[in-house]
Amino acid sequence: MEFSVVQRFACSPETYWNRSRGPEFEAAVAKEAEALVEALPSRQDGARLIERSRVTLLQPLTAVAQKAMGVERFTYIQEVETIDANFTTRWSIVPDVMKDRITIKGDTHVRGAQGGCERVIRGSIEVRIALVGGTIERGIAERVQRGYTRAEPVIRRFVEGT
Repeated sequence: MEFSVVQRFACSPETYWNRSRGPEFEAAVAKEAEALVEALPSRQDGARLIERSRVTLLQPLTAVAQKAMGVERFTYIQEVETIDANFTTRWSIVPDVMKDRITIKGDTHVRGAQGGCERVIRGSIEVRIALVGGTIERGIAERVQRGYTRAEPVIRRFVEGT
């Protein structure tokens, strides 16, 4: 299942990029997105630096997902490669359970737009579990999109200074 989210901000891509970094920003966004985030050591993959964090979504999974996955909450390692030159990140999510059956990855790009910039998030979620995979994919996608929506006002405060 593919998903995308586009959010507009009244600042340049450069301003967005520079102001949407750091522990204070990350903590505020995580709180609003209803997630616990713990920074982990980064890892080097050739010339690429991959930042890592452990994420626990605070809202329980749907009953179907809980039964299929055997856990109440979705927890995972998020890996993010930052490409400063074009305001892009590539990210992947490695779940704590069913790593061989769940694939979540995507990219986020900040680009100029009339009146400021847009943050474009594109991702894919694939859950390879017979009969309920599509239901779980939709549930995860809804939670991800809800998290982005809830975090938008916090991001706006940081990047627009409002």
